[in-house]
Amino acid sequence: MRKRYLTCVDCHEKYSDVDLTVPSHDAEASSHVDLARPAKMSAVRPFLYECPYCGGILQVGYEEDKNPGADLDKKSGKVSGMGLDKKSGKVLGMDSDKKSGKNAAPTVFSDFCDMNLAGMWRYKAFLPVEDKKNIVTLGEGMTALVRAERIYRDLGIENLYVKNEFSNPTASFKDRPTSVGISVAKECGADTVAVASTGNAGVSVAAYAAKAGMKSIVCAPKDTAKGKIAQLLAYGASIFYVDGNYSDCFGLVKEACQEYGYVNLTSTYINPYTVEADKTIAYELYEQLNGKVPDWIIVPIGTGPLLSGVLRGYQDLKALGLVEKVPRMVGVQAENCSPIAKAFYTNQRVCSEAETEHTIAGGIADQLVGYEKDGEFTIRQIRESGGDCITLSEEELFECWHALCYLEGIFAEPAGAAAVGAVKKLCANPAFHKDDRIVSLVTAHGLKYPDLPNRLENKAVVITKAKELRK
Repeated sequence: MRKRYLTCVDCHEKYSDVDLTVPSHDAEASSHVDLARPAKMSAVRPFLYECPYCGGILQVGYEEDKNPGADLDKKSGKVSGMGLDKKSGKVLGMDSDKKSGKNAAPTVFSDFCDMNLAGMWRYKAFLPVEDKKNIVTLGEGMTALVRAERIYRDLGIENLYVKNEFSNPTASFKDRPTSVGISVAKECGADTVAVASTGNAGVSVAAYAAKAGMKSIVCAPKDTAKGKIAQLLAYGASIFYVDGNYSDCFGLVKEACQEYGYVNLTSTYINPYTVEADKTIAYELYEQLNGKVPDWIIVPIGTGPLLSGVLRGYQDLKALGLVEKVPRMVGVQAENCSPIAKAFYTNQRVCSEAETEHTIAGGIADQLVGYEKDGEFTIRQIRESGGDCITLSEEELFECWHALCYLEGIFAEPAGAAAVGAVKKLCANPAFHKDDRIVSLVTAHGLKYPDLPNRLENKAVVITKAKELRK
């Protein structure tokens, strides 16, 4: 079984996620040891949420397995849970030509998949859960990829695909990171999880906590959409409203997790394990598009872990020799709350926005107060991929939400629809071509905003005779 570790994206120090130690740079570093070690979490493996040395974002890494035969599938004879060749110790798919030293043709991707597991967990080899018995799942992943041929036909764009993430169990993409986060928490012996949320993440955490028999604490802005609150109530979450914005919730949950030992499943970069789950979207796209890599992937972003996770997934595929390039990643934000986009456009550092105007795309309204570094890291990922960042006004958000409904039959929440609305503005990018293959990630279902359709004119009439139904 592969050993996992945590590594800082800034100083590149490595940490065991079991035995947390501080690198021996200097004596002052020792004061950072207990940054994320809750005082009352004695029986649970402590979680590390940021680099103890520099405070940077942590990512999960995997060491090569010295005994790959341990997880050998008895039926297929393939290595389960890792991608290492038994004889050479190399990653499968990267067989080297001894004469040229170049990589030969890659193996098929199915060699990395555990067909005994359902949904996204077939990709367990790439995920940070050690024992299958600890997997907490409701059937997340393997969402539909739908070609959208009508919405931008007038612009000559016919290679647009929509990844319908709202078909996940709680109707949003958050089920992927939550499934992994809850599974790791279970593996560590935790009994309580907490999350700061504008709705979707909270709903997901509440559902998966219920499945795992854990307690869930959700801290949300008091103006959170009614559809999301209804789900939270149904799943039995302990709900706490904050008379403020998402960043206010983030700060309170972070403090509570450090004090009381709750596992923090907030869907920023704070929990390195949850981001790993977003890689599975890349693996699914690889299979759904028969190995073809999208030229562009458009992602609604608040802080950006979904964008980063999808890119990491493609980087995995490239490292394995299965693809030759990664997609250009595009982040889209609401104009009324767009700290990342503003920094991207101006080439300045990310500045948090303590006060922002209301947006119907509440799912991506993240002010980044106190964790501006998350925005910086997302911009780094966008630039490294050769991508772009786009903002949409409230009028544009409503327009693309409605068009996606009546032209493509896809009922998304406004934040999810933004990934499709951004296509029109992407046309202005010099690197864009009309025949490019584009994938827009529609992140959550429109039923989460049940009041939004009321803005449309209702032309329904009462009838008494069949002939009145005539066109």
